[in-house]
Amino acid sequence: MNHTGQDQRSAGPSYHRLTVQAVREETPEARSFVLVPERGDETLYRYTAGQFLTFRVPHDEGELIRSYSLSSAPSTEPDMMVCVKRVAGGRGSNWFNDHLIAGAHIEATRPAGRFVLRGSDAPLLLIAGGSGITPCISLVKQALVETGRRVKLLYANQDAASVIYRETLDKLESRFAGRFTCRHWLDDDRGFLTATDIAETAQGWEQADGYICGPDPLMDLAEKTLVGLFDTGATVLTERFVSPDDPIRNRDAEAPSAPPSDALIESFRLTLDGEDHTVPIAAGETLLDAALAAGIDAPCSCTEGHCGTCMSWLRSGDVSMSTTQALSKRNIERGWILACQSRPSTSAPIWLDFDL
Repeated sequence: MNHTGQDQRSAGPSYHRLTVQAVREETPEARSFVLVPERGDETLYRYTAGQFLTFRVPHDEGELIRSYSLSSAPSTEPDMMVCVKRVAGGRGSNWFNDHLIAGAHIEATRPAGRFVLRGSDAPLLLIAGGSGITPCISLVKQALVETGRRVKLLYANQDAASVIYRETLDKLESRFAGRFTCRHWLDDDRGFLTATDIAETAQGWEQADGYICGPDPLMDLAEKTLVGLFDTGATVLTERFVSPDDPIRNRDAEAPSAPPSDALIESFRLTLDGEDHTVPIAAGETLLDAALAAGIDAPCSCTEGHCGTCMSWLRSGDVSMSTTQALSKRNIERGWILACQSRPSTSAPIWLDFDL
């Protein structure tokens, strides 16, 4: 799946060259790309199942930044692999499928993302739609190979020809019979998934950890349904992907406004990896820009509000966000913000927590 934004050279992560070792056609509209880092950069690309890479794409219309989930898992494949599905009018997805060949090089950031397994022995229930299978299959592989957890996947597609990684899923279901169940849902046979369909899939899995990735309507429906069914305190994580090629979808955020001429606050408190920092901030700066300028290695990737890597908890204070596209309504209600899109909106002291 794709998260995207425009490149910002002034801040954010660095890029390193990867070699395309192989290209595999998964469906008529989707291809997998096996990627290998340069010698000496191997440690930079150690990753956790469910994470993604952000690429710098040399497009004819100008450089693009696109992020795609890793469908590989460290415990099952020696090399990284991403899957890119064509999007109608999508400059990044079509460039990958039309131009990126074996032996070519492309630049990417280090792996990032929080859509990863938590330290738990609870069963795992995943709901994926379309190319949302990419981070989900990575998590499935990890859970089956590295743990003894039971795993159930509900995977929705438009039709049988759209199913990505069908053969891999079939093999995993056979190899781990009794622990892994994959339920395929085809819209052309049964219509779109409903809350009732999701609830039926989740029956008996109320103590599971839930992971959801796919188109927005499916994710909103699945998240609302699982939160209502699962036990209090259960994990329900979503991975939201948006692109500059997509229609604008702003979740009740304030519209972008001109940066204030005077700073509302001089600094804010930031918690990261168990340490507290006092971060100076100038007028018009986002919380992320201020943290990076202060030398703090705050989580970030696209820096444009599309990937959700800089999602953090606003413990206190007030901010305005230029966009909230990578956040669900539930995220916003619980006080989560995107640090790359957030600026102080009042003089109230701000405390930003990346550790939750």
